[in-house]
This record gives sequence, structure tokens and C-alpha cells, in this order.
Amino acid sequence: MITDNDTIHIDESRKIQSAGILKIRGVLLVLSENFLGASFILNKAVSVLGRGESCDIVINDKLISKKHCKITLNNEGHYHVEDLDSTNSTYLNGKLLNKPTLISYGDRIIAGDTILRFFHEEKFERKE
Repeated sequence: MITDNDTIHIDESRKIQSAGILKIRGVLLVLSENFLGASFILNKAVSVLGRGESCDIVINDKLISKKHCKITLNNEGHYHVEDLDSTNSTYLNGKLLNKPTLISYGDRIIAGDTILRFFHEEKFERKE
């Protein structure tokens, strides 16, 4: 588990406090109409997304390659996305990917006609 020291909230006195949120695993949520609401948990060090049955994340979108992109978790707990020489490319926040790129909470990944958002599974840890 990775402590999210950057997660904050403002209490009634308008002071910024740590929210005590623990990031556990990465999650991809589909926001496009073709698979709206589908979610995928990134519970491996490397997760391949594509149309192919051997992929960890299978999305039946005709514009997605059999092996389209991969999401990797490094030893420091950071996720990166990388295009796998797909036919229609992969985009991160509207920019074409041409190398492995760090992804952050809320980032938008586009593969084919499918739009995904990256989140973390979260657990609130109460500080008494």
C-alpha cells in the first residue's frame, strides 16, 4: 500500500489537513458509450489492454489493436502507460503517446473509440 500524502481536505476552520487516504491498486473506468461504466482493476505489475483474448483488459472496440497498450506499475508505486505500436495509437489527456508516460489520478486514456479514466482504489484510514 502507498500512502497518498498529497490527498488533502479543508476542515471547518479552513485548514488543510491530510485526508488519511491509502492508495491500493489502480483502476480504469470506461467513460465512453461503447462500454460505459465498465471498470478494470490493475492488480498486476503489467496489464495489457487490447481486443485480443490473451490481454489482461479485453475491450471489444474495432479501433483497438489486439495488443494496444500496457500499463505498468513500477517499484515506487507509480503507473505508466505505453502504446504497443497500435494501429490507431494511444492518447493520454489528448496527447499522442510516443514513450512510456506517467499516469496520475483522473488522467484520461483514449484507445480506439474507448475513453478510460485512471483512478486508485482507496481506503480511508482514520487517525484517532
